[in-house]
Amino acid sequence: MLRRGGRVADFDFDHWCALAERDPEAYFRARRGVIEGFIGERPEEEAGRLREMQGCIDRARAAAGTPLNAVRSVTRMMEGRLLAMCEQGVALRCASERLGRAVTHLEGGAG
Repeated sequence: MLRRGGRVADFDFDHWCALAERDPEAYFRARRGVIEGFIGERPEEEAGRLREMQGCIDRARAAAGTPLNAVRSVTRMMEGRLLAMCEQGVALRCASERLGRAVTHLEGGAG
C-alpha cells in the first residue's frame, strides 16, 4: 500500500492489483483517499492546481471508455503540458540571455 506522504518506493503494486480485483469499489475509494491525502499535504496554491489537474485526469478517464484509451488520453495531456513547459523554458532562457546582454552593456557603459 502507499502510505500517506509516501514515495514511489512505498507503492505496493501487488496490493493495489489484488484490491482492484477483489473489491473495485474499495480500490477506487482507497485510490481517491491517497490522491486527496497527497494533494492535501501541499500548500494551498499548489493543491488547487493539483486538484484541477486531477479533475482533468478523472474526466479524461471517464470519457475514454477503456483503460487503454484512458492511458492514451492522459499521456496526450501530459505531453501537452510537457511541451508547454519546454516552450516556457525556452522563452525564459531567451529572456535571461537578453537581460544578461543588457546588464553587460550597462556595466560596460557605466565604466
